[in-house]
Amino acid sequence: MKHNVSRNKEFRVLRAMNSNNAINLLAPSANRVFQVVEYEDNSLRNELASLERGKLVQLDLDRIGSRANVWKASWPGSTS
Repeated sequence: MKHNVSRNKEFRVLRAMNSNNAINLLAPSANRVFQVVEYEDNSLRNELASLERGKLVQLDLDRIGSRANVWKASWPGSTS
């Protein structure tokens, strides 16, 4: 079963991307933290890697782990 977060949500960067290409994002409207570890493509990963703590970003997130809080980020409105 595929779980996703409402489309085109706004997230705040809690910590810059680490050396394992993981980034922690906060959904301010839900006060919920998401650990993003996969990306739709390299350009999205690179864009997120360039963001500093506190920056806002619009993304779609899909859950990729059945038991863990790990997510895949996609460009807003993409069909991946």
